[in-house]
Amino acid sequence: MRERQPSLLSAIWIMLIIGGVVFWLVSSLANEDPLWFLRSFNAEADWITVYHDGQATLFLPGDPGYDQIMAAFADAVAHWSGYESGVGMSEESLEDYRSQGMLLEVHYNTPVQVHTRHMFPKARNFWVPLTGTHAQWRRVFAGLTDEPRIGVLNISETYFETLQSAVYAALRMDQP
Repeated sequence: MRERQPSLLSAIWIMLIIGGVVFWLVSSLANEDPLWFLRSFNAEADWITVYHDGQATLFLPGDPGYDQIMAAFADAVAHWSGYESGVGMSEESLEDYRSQGMLLEVHYNTPVQVHTRHMFPKARNFWVPLTGTHAQWRRVFAGLTDEPRIGVLNISETYFETLQSAVYAALRMDQP
């Protein structure tokens, strides 16, 4: 009886499978997220704060506007369009957004994961400037504490506009 020799096609398939597993494993370890390849985000925030022109408006689950903002935020971060590793927001900039600009803050009591292929680890707080320079780049800042860490996700233009509209509607304000 003749022994069956491995074919070139079998060797290629095995190499592709091994390569795929190694790629997934390295990305999972680097991102601290084994589901880094998914484009979904469905964590419900414990509270949302919107700062606009020095006023703070708090939205809790069940409040009018909460669901609309939460859905728009979840869609926006699930459909990120890029990542900037060297971008951060200073305490001064954060205070300027809170006192003079427009800023969305989304808060979680326990850390949540936005699945990305980038080094964007779990966070308890997310900051989305809705006006100013950071808004022009459609940036989402995140952190485990009350301070954003370096590295931001960029939201696609369409999802950012939807998020802005949801915030303005919840505040019952006209968009500029």
